[in-house]
Amino acid sequence: MDLTTFPTGHDARIVAVDTEPGLALRMGELGLRVGAVVQIVHHAHGAGRVVAVGADRIALDLVACQGVRLVPVQ
Repeated sequence: MDLTTFPTGHDARIVAVDTEPGLALRMGELGLRVGAVVQIVHHAHGAGRVVAVGADRIALDLVACQGVRLVPVQ
């Protein structure tokens, strides 16, 4: 499941980041890396998402969202 299909308000663990290398590097710098627990906060305009990583909120566009693979946190 990727960020475009994951429901709002639920916690998820990132299991893969399959994006262009520069984007993957930047996402990692922001805390969006394999093993991180995130929460989908808001479905933004144009199929983007706002995700929470700890106390931080990060807005991602559709391309970035499609590359982030998630599993639900139990």
